[in-house]
Amino acid sequence: MMVPRRAHIAGGRRPFVNRTDLMDRFRRELTRSSEVPRLLNVHGLPGVGKSRLLREWKREADARGRTALLDLRLPGSHQVESALAQLRAEFGSQGVKFDRFDIAYTAFWQKIHPQQVLRRSGDLFGPNGDAAARILEGASGASVVGAIAAGIRLSFQGIAAIKKNKLVKAEPELGSLGDMLTADLLDTVTRMFVQDLADASTADPYVLFVDSYDVLSVVDGEAGGTFHDTWLRDLLEQLRHGLIVLAGREQVRWQGWVGQMDSCGVHPLESRYCEELLSNAGVQDTVRQAIITRASQGIPFYLELAVDTPERAAGEREVPQDRIKDRFLDHVPADRRRILQHLGLARLFNRSMFMRFVKDDTLWDELTEYSFVQRIPGEWYQLHQLMVDALHAQWTPERQRPAHEVLQLFWEEYAESSGAQHPAHTVIGFAPLQEALYHGLRAGGMTAATALSHADRTKAVFGSQSVNGIITDIRAYLDQVGPSSGYDPELEGVARCLAVEDHVLRGRGREAQRELVGQDPDLTTSLGARLSLAAAHAHRLMGESQAARDTFERLWTGPEGAVRGLAGFALADITMCAGDFPGAFALAAEVSERSGPDEGVRRAEVKRLMHLAHRFLLDFPSAWALLDEAEALFLESHSIHGLADIQTNRAELLALTDPAAAVAAADAALDAQRRLGAGHEVGKSLTARAIAQTRLGHLHEAAESFVSAAQTLEAVGYRSGRARAELFHAFLYLRTGDRDQAVRRLRLAAERLETAGVYPFLSILAHKVTERIGCPDESLAAIRRRVTRLVVPLDSVEGYERRMDELIDSLLPPE
Repeated sequence: MMVPRRAHIAGGRRPFVNRTDLMDRFRRELTRSSEVPRLLNVHGLPGVGKSRLLREWKREADARGRTALLDLRLPGSHQVESALAQLRAEFGSQGVKFDRFDIAYTAFWQKIHPQQVLRRSGDLFGPNGDAAARILEGASGASVVGAIAAGIRLSFQGIAAIKKNKLVKAEPELGSLGDMLTADLLDTVTRMFVQDLADASTADPYVLFVDSYDVLSVVDGEAGGTFHDTWLRDLLEQLRHGLIVLAGREQVRWQGWVGQMDSCGVHPLESRYCEELLSNAGVQDTVRQAIITRASQGIPFYLELAVDTPERAAGEREVPQDRIKDRFLDHVPADRRRILQHLGLARLFNRSMFMRFVKDDTLWDELTEYSFVQRIPGEWYQLHQLMVDALHAQWTPERQRPAHEVLQLFWEEYAESSGAQHPAHTVIGFAPLQEALYHGLRAGGMTAATALSHADRTKAVFGSQSVNGIITDIRAYLDQVGPSSGYDPELEGVARCLAVEDHVLRGRGREAQRELVGQDPDLTTSLGARLSLAAAHAHRLMGESQAARDTFERLWTGPEGAVRGLAGFALADITMCAGDFPGAFALAAEVSERSGPDEGVRRAEVKRLMHLAHRFLLDFPSAWALLDEAEALFLESHSIHGLADIQTNRAELLALTDPAAAVAAADAALDAQRRLGAGHEVGKSLTARAIAQTRLGHLHEAAESFVSAAQTLEAVGYRSGRARAELFHAFLYLRTGDRDQAVRRLRLAAERLETAGVYPFLSILAHKVTERIGCPDESLAAIRRRVTRLVVPLDSVEGYERRMDELIDSLLPPE
């Protein structure tokens, strides 16, 4: 159903919301004065509220002085003669005398209407203003003549012959009006208008508002091409002593206005102001407010159409798309619309993509000047979402497929181009292969294997944020098309597998296990084996080490494949955490031998595992050397997750060896891990900072860091990380003299570690601390007796415990 146009116009009488900064800007402009013309160019998307803003500005300016509005949307406003007549009427009603203009306009009118006889010796504006009304009626149409002609009748009461003669003597040009060509006569009319207005405005400046400047690009009913604005620019350049406010969709770039023109962009409304507008308009249902606000993209035109549209059935669009399309595209030629329709399928585009659909690259600059084409950093552009919806409302998915095939190929080729897959070349949150997958789904040929491949390559370079986007893309597509569309059924499993892996990567064990409810992965398939591996990591995060180990062992002893190597590495890691260092190193060596030359990340992870092992063994020189080797391999592989983990590991090692340097290192690690959303690594980095601050004697800061670490680790469900933080928190209590609390923390940490089946050597260290401070604890002693047999160092147990004693000495408060 089309919305009655009168209903939308009523929206202009609704309360004006927000725009406080723009109102303040205009008030500042009103305080400035200048003899040369000053121009404020207001620009923004169709429907963003430029015309409403001009009305509010005009209301503000009306209270201070003379104003006039030239609305180029009105019929008959596109020619200089009718526009000047409208402006003369508005300014004349406010006391401006247009004696010169009236004479010149009379001559011009008589020149173009020689067949009509004026009532009073050529005086156009007689006592009743009938001739003026005829001019405006012929130029502007009956829809606008009433208001303008009424103003002329009040202001143009006729110029007495004696006054006319005086003006002709003062202005010799007026005496030769009858001999001028029509074009020259019209130029004189313009100059006389300018001069009359300037004489009246020396001490009383005016504001001239020009709305919908972009309308002047519409010629013979077809939009686009050159702006037919010469007459308007000529008029505005001659004006003096006033402020010109020019509103249109695109920002103007006129030569010769340097220092006299300012730009003022009007942006979409924030959500809270959209909701305020809707509430003021009578939409009180907060759920409907949220739906309309989200769909509107902050465009007031959409909000007002939604208010004026009867409430629609569930799932129906809030606003008829033909109205949106009309608003956005009314000045765009049909051939440009077709180009935009293809480009609108892409979530961002550049000139190279444009050339896949168009052979004439001269159109590029024209298309990118439209206000609904939004520039983002680099070479990339996006279409406004309302524009996209309008363009594709009647374009079926079947008809879109060939274009999606072109776009999939574009992004896959772009991903292979030099440097395009390097993280430094990320495109505002978009990764090339993520976009290729997005279009491949809609082209109809995306398989589960290709989707996983694209996701893995994307994750390796751009991190888990982009993978989360891929998950969203796949699930949104599957929800949209439904199971009857014939898509690869394993795509659902791909999305689930990627989601579980993403939760694990971020340390969110609980969320990972929720994704796995009701799932029984088939280990004989590559996708099932991969999902099983992610499930085992989730078990490990939740402190369920034995369940994790069982799955790792089944996968490691299973058939060859990428998952087998990953499972072997995970088994080596969990073996090391269980205290069997020789067994972990043997497994790690086997995994490393099986890694191909193109598996740099896995070889880097093996080096990092060995670094962790030597750190837990308190062999710090070896730990440093292995950390550097791992970092070099991660750099070669461009692994942002691996490099972020190296930063955390460096902070952890420095906390034990150089606390002064550890604080800055921990802050850097926190920044990196927070950007990646890796909650468990954030908790570990906070723990490292807290240990360093404790050793430096910054006890208040250390307490805050320990609390933050505990909250973070608890939130993600990383139980062993929480236990380690509790253990080192005990040293802070010892520094404050609270031995009872310190012992409670040590006991709690050891109990949690034993329950999880990890880090038995830390339980031994906890018991040794209570012995050192003279506070023996039988529970800790029993735990030590049970776990001592689990610890198999690379050297002797005695040597390992000697290094533990040295570490305890460095952590205890100085005597």
